[in-house]
Amino acid sequence: MSRAIRQLLMLALCVLPALASAQTMFRFPASQLADQCGNGGCTVSAYKDYGGRDYACGGVRYSGHTGTDYALVGGFSKMDYGVWAMNAARGYIESNVDGYYDRCNYWNQSNPYAACGLYTANYIIMRHPDNTQTWYWHLKAYTQQFARGTSLDCAYWIARVGSSGASTGPHLHFEYWVPGYGTDDPYAGSCGTPYTRWTSQGAYRGLPGIACQ
Repeated sequence: MSRAIRQLLMLALCVLPALASAQTMFRFPASQLADQCGNGGCTVSAYKDYGGRDYACGGVRYSGHTGTDYALVGGFSKMDYGVWAMNAARGYIESNVDGYYDRCNYWNQSNPYAACGLYTANYIIMRHPDNTQTWYWHLKAYTQQFARGTSLDCAYWIARVGSSGASTGPHLHFEYWVPGYGTDDPYAGSCGTPYTRWTSQGAYRGLPGIACQ
């Protein structure tokens, strides 16, 4: 084998793993149709907590919060109308729970296994090609559209936003998880991570864009 061919093979071996593990980028994880989260129908109520600050050094967070909360403007009336959570990127449904009470307006801290407790949320966890996960929490009961193990392209209606589990009102808790690290933040900012994981991050307190990767 010539030296030139060996060099080409070595280059290919170096490049292919990098391509296979390319970072998954996300779109906004809910519908932005005009009657859904569009036209001010959803708002950021809490970002990931960085010890008293959010990713942009602001105060839109609460202690220990590990994701981003998108609240329904209009509360339970908007929830009853129906707002769809959407998978933020291509992947498959790795885990899900459904059937819990979904009209919580407080966090039941006395019993995490009771209605409105920490462990009684309806949720979907998706696994993506780069092995990261996205978590969709507090979903409305009996609205999940796909079974565990289903592979989906980006931007399917996967369930309706609800208020199940430790929830003070209807909202979607969206969380980004990295193997070997844990919960990360898709938002980039001076008090957070240096690299955004959104295809279009958008303005502070605004909603990310809806373009898929």
